Amino acid sequence: MAAMLKGANDGTFNFVKDIKEYGEKAHIMKKMFTDNGFYIVYDKDMGEDIGDGFYFTFCYPNMDGVELLNELIQYGISAIALDITGSHKQGIRACVALVLREQFPDLKVRLEKFHQDHPVR
Repeated sequence: MAAMLKGANDGTFNFVKDIKEYGEKAHIMKKMFTDNGFYIVYDKDMGEDIGDGFYFTFCYPNMDGVELLNELIQYGISAIALDITGSHKQGIRACVALVLREQFPDLKVRLEKFHQDHPVR
């Protein structure tokens, strides 16, 4: 840790470059989810929009987190339910780091199919 901090301070380690990819992927993934009826659970912190990063939280209308998790796994989408993280809100936590950009087309198709099979009333 000390070496990373030293490198960041002396300009030999660009930590922003290394973490920027997470924010870009989260932005793309969140749009795929929201385009298919999902909504972001934790979208604000102290009234300000939350930036895109290592993970994001989402839910689907008329489903709690565990029910949504059980449904999504049938479409090959895995995550963790928010209730096991100590959250008082219902939803899912998706890890951005584990999804490769090459998987985005498959994720898009799976989310579209999920939305088709679970119309929002």
